[in-house]
Amino acid sequence: MRNVALVGNPNSGKTSLFNALTGLRQKTGNYPGVTVEKISGKVDNEYGEAFILQDFPGAYSLHPTSYEEKIVTRILADPQHEDFPDLIIYVVDIQQLDKQLLLFSQVMDLGIPVILALNMADLKDAQNFEYDARKLEELLKIPVVEISGRTGHNLTKLKKAIFENLGHSKTSSWGLKWSDDESMGAIKSCR
Repeated sequence: MRNVALVGNPNSGKTSLFNALTGLRQKTGNYPGVTVEKISGKVDNEYGEAFILQDFPGAYSLHPTSYEEKIVTRILADPQHEDFPDLIIYVVDIQQLDKQLLLFSQVMDLGIPVILALNMADLKDAQNFEYDARKLEELLKIPVVEISGRTGHNLTKLKKAIFENLGHSKTSSWGLKWSDDESMGAIKSCR
């Protein structure tokens, strides 16, 4: 069975999304250290084969400075690891996308297929902010799905994207240089 990993910063909503997709009830909280181990659950996918979903601990970087980051880095840096993912769903709090780009850029550089899940999309109208998901998708050359792990908004669309991308072996060359202010500005312009 294929492995799909939920990766992102702490408090981005990974565990809420994990619970929504698997039907399990893992503890969630709005403080660091809630998920300190990798958690797995099976997801039946109406679009194709079932897969194992792994909720990785929150991390800020693949250059680990905490126990949680060491878990994430150890698995993602070792293609021979039994939990190495076939696909990564990078979960971001849509309200804080700008602050979550460091780990995202490092994950993209791994060459593992990635789906960008813009979580908490259900709050964008109430908070009076917006990102252009289609523009982000064109810029990054990866699937981008606005979701809400809390309400279940667009989970069917996310499952379809997972099925469509599980067969890909590598991310496409996306051509952004993270040290380049122009590239960072391009992502921020998707607001």
